[in-house]
Amino acid sequence: MSNKQNINEIALSTAENIADELIFKSATTFVEELAKSVPVASLALGLTKAISNYKTAKDQHQLLAFVQEAENINNGFIENFFKDKDNTELGYEILGILDQTYLGKQARMIGRTAVLFKSLKISKQDFDKYTYIITRLNNHLIRLIEELYSLYISRKNNHNESKYPENTVNLQHPNMELLSFGFIIFREAPLFGDEYELYKQSKYEVQNEFLEFYQKIFKD
Repeated sequence: MSNKQNINEIALSTAENIADELIFKSATTFVEELAKSVPVASLALGLTKAISNYKTAKDQHQLLAFVQEAENINNGFIENFFKDKDNTELGYEILGILDQTYLGKQARMIGRTAVLFKSLKISKQDFDKYTYIITRLNNHLIRLIEELYSLYISRKNNHNESKYPENTVNLQHPNMELLSFGFIIFREAPLFGDEYELYKQSKYEVQNEFLEFYQKIFKD
């Protein structure tokens, strides 16, 4: 067994010991509520077992992705984090956030966010904002974020598009989540003339909040 594998297993075991109670409680509640709605006892038992197994596997997958990413960034972070009693509340908060996710990319992003927060590179307010955004993501939004960044970089690096206002992108029907996250804002339209012709291809402006999120948190 490699040293990296050993560190990951130790860190995951440490985190799982703390996570067990939270995961067990949430899984049990969910399974019990579902079982109440199924009239056939044997079917309820089968569903209960299947859902319990699925949830356990999902939780372990997310926890492992979180642990590995945090360890890749800061070796020893997980063990030190969960050994420090001052981190108990934050630890449970992170486990609750992980419980709201299902993609490995989300878990890795949470790992990066946790390391940044504990190393005092972002505030608790930023930690809360980033983790909220992460829990809202799905494969569709992840693809849209990648496309938005690609549009931003393409225009920034294309001298032929220097005529457009700085940080603008050509989005005609953006997803509302990108606006609610504060990643882009809608620009007011000029009244007439050449500026309006340019405006039709630059209605939205990319915000620094998006660039920071993409570079610090989102990018693998």
